[in-house]
Amino acid sequence: NVGYCSGQYCDTTNYLDGLGGGEIDPFLHSRYKDTSYGVQSRLTARAIVVEGANQGRRIALLKTDNYLAQDHLLRRVGQLLDQGSSGIRYEDILYHVSHNHSSAYYSTPAWGVWLFQDIFDQRAFELQARSMARAIELAAARLKPARMGATTIQHPNYKGNVVRPAVADDGTPAGYPLEFGDHGLVVMRFDDITDPDHPRPLAAWMNWGEHPESLDGYALHSADYLAPLERMIEREIGAPLVFSQADVGSSENTGNSAQMLADDGSVCGQWPDGAPAPLVNACLPGQGVVRDWNHHGYVQTERNVRFLADDIVRAWEQIGTDAAQVPLSDSFEVDSRLAWTPGPLSHPYPSVSNCRTDTTLSESPGVPVAGVPDCFRDLEYPEPLSPAMIQLALIAGTMEQEGIPVPDQYDASAFTGVEENLRLKLQTVRLGDVLLASCACEAQVDLILNLESRTNDVAGDIYDGFDWACLMPEHAAEQVCEVQRKYYDRASLPTPIPGHNFDPAAIAHMRAQVHNDARGWDAPANAVAANSEPLELAEIWGNFTKEELPVERGYKLAVGVGHAGDYNGYTVSYREYQNRESYRKALTAYGPHTADYMVTRLVRMAGAMHGGPELAPEPQDVLGQVDEARQILSSTLLGAATANSYDVYEAALPDDLGPAAALTQPLSIERFDAATFTWRGGSNAIDNPTVRVERETAPGFWQKYADQTGEVQTRVVYPEGVGGIIQTWAGQTDWHWTANFEAYSSFPSRLGSTPEGNFRFVVDGRKRQDHGTVNYHLVSEPFSVSAWRGIPVTNVARGGNGDLAFDTPDRVSYPASYTSGFRFINAADAGKRICEQCTFRPWATGGDVTAATVRVVRAGGAVNFVPATRSGNRWLAPTALAAGDLATITVVDSNGNTSAAVAVE
Repeated sequence: NVGYCSGQYCDTTNYLDGLGGGEIDPFLHSRYKDTSYGVQSRLTARAIVVEGANQGRRIALLKTDNYLAQDHLLRRVGQLLDQGSSGIRYEDILYHVSHNHSSAYYSTPAWGVWLFQDIFDQRAFELQARSMARAIELAAARLKPARMGATTIQHPNYKGNVVRPAVADDGTPAGYPLEFGDHGLVVMRFDDITDPDHPRPLAAWMNWGEHPESLDGYALHSADYLAPLERMIEREIGAPLVFSQADVGSSENTGNSAQMLADDGSVCGQWPDGAPAPLVNACLPGQGVVRDWNHHGYVQTERNVRFLADDIVRAWEQIGTDAAQVPLSDSFEVDSRLAWTPGPLSHPYPSVSNCRTDTTLSESPGVPVAGVPDCFRDLEYPEPLSPAMIQLALIAGTMEQEGIPVPDQYDASAFTGVEENLRLKLQTVRLGDVLLASCACEAQVDLILNLESRTNDVAGDIYDGFDWACLMPEHAAEQVCEVQRKYYDRASLPTPIPGHNFDPAAIAHMRAQVHNDARGWDAPANAVAANSEPLELAEIWGNFTKEELPVERGYKLAVGVGHAGDYNGYTVSYREYQNRESYRKALTAYGPHTADYMVTRLVRMAGAMHGGPELAPEPQDVLGQVDEARQILSSTLLGAATANSYDVYEAALPDDLGPAAALTQPLSIERFDAATFTWRGGSNAIDNPTVRVERETAPGFWQKYADQTGEVQTRVVYPEGVGGIIQTWAGQTDWHWTANFEAYSSFPSRLGSTPEGNFRFVVDGRKRQDHGTVNYHLVSEPFSVSAWRGIPVTNVARGGNGDLAFDTPDRVSYPASYTSGFRFINAADAGKRICEQCTFRPWATGGDVTAATVRVVRAGGAVNFVPATRSGNRWLAPTALAAGDLATITVVDSNGNTSAAVAVE
């Protein structure tokens, strides 16, 4: 619903302003965050249901634009599906979220998440669960005979490492290069083979690590980059796209934003650090796009995602060739495993705010939770240190020297704060030779690459984790660096090595943390020792266990899936957990070896689907069974409560004033303006109108041209003050909605300009009338879009021989913005290097004048069209005008825009 806060970037609201006479949401969707007022792009639930060749086994790949995937919501979806005939159960769903930071998130009772988003709302929870279940039911009802194939291609343009380079507490290099990550873009293709001789695109599934977090608090719901991406793919391949996250990637830290990208995504321009980036350069073909996606509005989001869409289409096409990793097949098995795994004996509960013991003993007190999610260290010990603190540090050091484990970290429980469960949800799905494996976590790149290398069908290529020493000439020849070079090319992406301690002993310690075999840390006998790092390098349990699937049980394409099923926080590798305190480490839920605990069990689950043994029981399974009983009871009670409250709430909603009707019809416009349509609809409690713009392609024939994937925006006007709330619940509020559609020439041009012609708005929504909910449908009057006519023609002169001369600029500057009722639009931003709030769509800043023609109507009635030739900014047309002749000058630019008619007698 419009009204719910539009994501993590919402500010805290002040209801007193609304109660005092300002606009206010009378249904109080937002709790302590700002109220949204409209939709920039719609949030969606999308599902692919796949039935295998093995006795009708079915799985569902489900995506929403949620901030997090958490279990209570998905269990409610399972409860709803149990009432239908989809053949899909709760355990058959691999649930992806986009991790969208600009979508309303009110779907978890975990109170810690409320600090980032807003307080749990039963209405939002139930409505979303019903939408998700409905997506699966629709997919299951539309099953087609299908073939499937999949492949991976490299996409380097739109991604940065969110952790970034760092320095460990001992001064050694830590973190990652800005440009480093899993750049493998995975695409799975499904074709409808109802007619085997004429396959048709049916669905696309993708896996890519890029968080939709590059917008700001604009008070509009937005699917971020997913909306234009889904639009581009569906229109170009003819099938809907379902998205899943991979490793933690970020547009906020692309690492090399001082670059220009050509239309094909290649780097074609660069400028010095600190210098302003130009908006136009010599990149060919096209104008070149500034590679700067960091919180620069919807326009840059659409521009940058074009490059990602290009590679998805390229992968889709590759799947139809011999180059595909998994060739198209119409007979493949489907299988899955779900393991609710108790936490390790060494760290059996989910935690937050992990504090380093050494830092607390030697520098300043660390208080978990006080600085949620980080370890709070804004306090200092008095100088000199008290004898008690000195003695405690000495005791701890002596114990370590004697081999007695001293925990390196301490923390606070995150159960009910972030995590809804006391266990980890691990899932694997098999679709023929494709493996999808989910850690239910915000997966760091080390985890994903290690998982994929241990479950593929190649022996001995295990990726242990990032090793900064491989970038040092004296260490680069190590065998482990050969694996790293497959993922990171030092020559082309030269991030400087951070840190100040490159002593051989320190580097050896760093490498032991990365590369040592972790086997044995989770043995019951090591439950205490696993939390304390030994002094002997050879005894350190490193990032990951060296256990991998044998080749015959490996997969042609292994895919690590992040942000799916449930949320177990950021999951960093052992080296990243141990070397310093950081935000990501603070959210790693089950101790220093969490990543290996997850991956090693996922490897075994993947093997079980390929003929291997099933996952062995854990020593603490009894505790897991108790927690599962608790979660079943909790989700059952929550589902019953939300279902009942939602139905009662909707039935009690007041009527909306008047029937649905058009109020303000759209006006005809030129490019670089917006058409709007205003109508009376339903309240924001019941209505979230779906709007599209249609184009007249032949007289009386209308075809969809634009939709709410960022092309058409909507907003609502709220009642005002306490009186407005009373009026609404008395059924006396007239709810006005407005849709907005921008017409423009695009930058770069391949994003598509608005064609000239006739258009109209089409609206579908819901209202409350006669104490019931009714649907409504409205169609606006047509409006026209014509070319912009602002190219200046100056210094017109008629020669003695009747020829015409005139001037035009080399390059025309287009309008940068327009006046709008949407608060997002801020024309004052015009003139900035990147204008974040000038427009919703990717307007061009200008065009090149390419042609000029003079239309001459002779005194006798004959009509001639005389092309003009150019010399610099001066044009000459051999019109040979005589008495009684009338000439009209028309100039055209590279985008089809023109000048106002200039008449000369």
